[in-house]
Amino acid sequence: MIKKVLMIAGMGMLASNIAFADVSGNWSFAVNIPGAGSGNAQVTLEDAGNGTLKGNYSGQLGNTPVNGTTDGTKFEFALESDFGAITYSGSLQEDGTLKGTLDLAGQGSGSFTGTKR
Repeated sequence: MIKKVLMIAGMGMLASNIAFADVSGNWSFAVNIPGAGSGNAQVTLEDAGNGTLKGNYSGQLGNTPVNGTTDGTKFEFALESDFGAITYSGSLQEDGTLKGTLDLAGQGSGSFTGTKR
């Protein structure tokens, strides 16, 4: 009985840590765009409150501010480039990485994995 109570309590603590986690921080994004190749970007994200996300992108598309939304573990942000609006959508994984997809101004798409720096 005690084992069962401890196991349930441990699972509850894990779930609460994930529920209250956020995507804020300094990230290294490994980006893969089928047919176009891969690259890396440095992304800084900050949960600005009320579901608002802000930060900065530095990579092959330049150095530019990003703005978006977050609910804690899921997020979406966009940046302006010479190609148009680039939108990243993803979520915080249990292993602490960010994973998701990006839309290249409707001209293509790709995937990314972010690791905290």
